[in-house]
Amino acid sequence: MHLVDIIYNPVIVYTVHSRNDGLALTPPMGWLSWVRFACETDCKKYPNSCINEELYKEQADRLVKDGFKELGYVYVNIDDCWSEKERDVHQRLVPDKHRFPSGMKALADYMHSQGLKLGIYGDVGPQTCAHYPGQNDKNGSNYFSIDAKTFAEWGIDSFKFDGCNEDPKHFDDLYPKMGKALNESGQPMVFICEWPLYQLHHKITPNYSAIENTCHVYRNHGDVSDGWNSIISIINFYGDNNDLFIKYNGPGHFNDPDMLIIGGFGLSYEQSRTQMAMWAMFSAPLYMSNDLRALKPELRQILQNKALIALNQDKHAIMAKRVYTDKNTQIWVKQVEPKVNNQWSYAIVYLSTKSIGDRYYISHKVSQLITDTKNTTEYVVHDLFLDEGKEILGTLRVSDNLELKVAIAGACRLVKLVPKY
Repeated sequence: MHLVDIIYNPVIVYTVHSRNDGLALTPPMGWLSWVRFACETDCKKYPNSCINEELYKEQADRLVKDGFKELGYVYVNIDDCWSEKERDVHQRLVPDKHRFPSGMKALADYMHSQGLKLGIYGDVGPQTCAHYPGQNDKNGSNYFSIDAKTFAEWGIDSFKFDGCNEDPKHFDDLYPKMGKALNESGQPMVFICEWPLYQLHHKITPNYSAIENTCHVYRNHGDVSDGWNSIISIINFYGDNNDLFIKYNGPGHFNDPDMLIIGGFGLSYEQSRTQMAMWAMFSAPLYMSNDLRALKPELRQILQNKALIALNQDKHAIMAKRVYTDKNTQIWVKQVEPKVNNQWSYAIVYLSTKSIGDRYYISHKVSQLITDTKNTTEYVVHDLFLDEGKEILGTLRVSDNLELKVAIAGACRLVKLVPKY
């Protein structure tokens, strides 16, 4: 298929500044319970899917035994519904006594003994989204310092701070205060914020300079759900607002398109590959939300693709640029290591959203996809979904076409162009 009317935007490298605390210099990786297990608290009726300490231990065990940990998936993150409905007499949060009988410190110790890290959840309002105690109260005071110290005592490694039940106009004040309390706790914690998400929904322009200096990870789009429509809406959102989000993505602070739903119920095999490819291109956190105890081998292979993980974990953490879009196709380009003779390598995704037809060819001149390269440069083309050692498709010059055969309905091809020595 010959594509015309290219919408071209050059790939831009922005200089970005991290929080300078040494945390999350590459996108954090791990597992998060929300999409798959939500707020199920009936452990008698649903013993294998209720939010309790056994769920997190069993998922942690699978991270270790199935090889995820050694690839970088080290965070096990609890979401909403973990606490009692009331604080104790000292105003401290209390884990649900029936579902977390051993307590959070014991659960954190279990994770640490496995070489993993434990994350926990809270909310900037008086209640979480599921109406458990939040970090604020209705009288204008807050529990930021108390909770940060409590989390530190428990050994918590990551804190997700939601934005329900509070006016987003106050977030520019409240989120930095919580960040300060975490910093003063003495325990290093990755700070996951939903600060810009709620402000964007309320048509408030987020202060991204403040956000990137406060948070390691920040959500901009609504919650992901278990289906392709959700995934493509997120991809489109980051494409339509590409320049903004590229500017505020880098080591120590990352845009978060939300969880990987690979292994859930809503994606085809091809769409699962596409989500992994695009999250790698975004330099996004890789938080799986699935049941690792029942993960199919072919989906585990996608999540454990070393080439895609390396792309995601590239030290520069440059977010991909969408360089072409029409009603059936998107093309994204990302600058990555290695650099050869001062020439970048490039990862390129051809994404098809066609709804009918067989596999078809998408073809573009290399010079139309990447412009900051020498005309004499020759690239070795690696297919990042093929096995190592079998992935080289050939070589291309800048004047050549990159032609790839792509399936439809949310499928993609992902290649890496490495300058030839």
